[in-house]
Amino acid sequence: MRRIHNYRIGKEDFWEMLHAKRHNPCLVITFKDKSGSHTHKLSAGYQDDIDVYREGKETFVLSRNPRLDYVGLEIFEGAEKQGSIFLQGDQVKEVLGTGKLSPFNAIKRLVEHIT
Repeated sequence: MRRIHNYRIGKEDFWEMLHAKRHNPCLVITFKDKSGSHTHKLSAGYQDDIDVYREGKETFVLSRNPRLDYVGLEIFEGAEKQGSIFLQGDQVKEVLGTGKLSPFNAIKRLVEHIT
């Protein structure tokens, strides 16, 4: 699994937001690697810390917000979301423990809980 450093995060445009019946625009991540250009709509919040990794054809997007005590992981293959998990409060401690995990290790642990 390799980390993606050069990515851009923006907001979806107004018409996409309106069509999806959202009150606020979602975040959109865009990056390029040797397999091409990738764009994904995220469930992450505007103040989240985001880490992005690729392995094979899959993109792993980890979003963390220590102030609100939650962690989320979304897995994409191509343009489609393959799975996700969202944990908050005591759930974070149960799955990730109380120690400070690197984003890579947090992703490895969270992937085990996605069905």
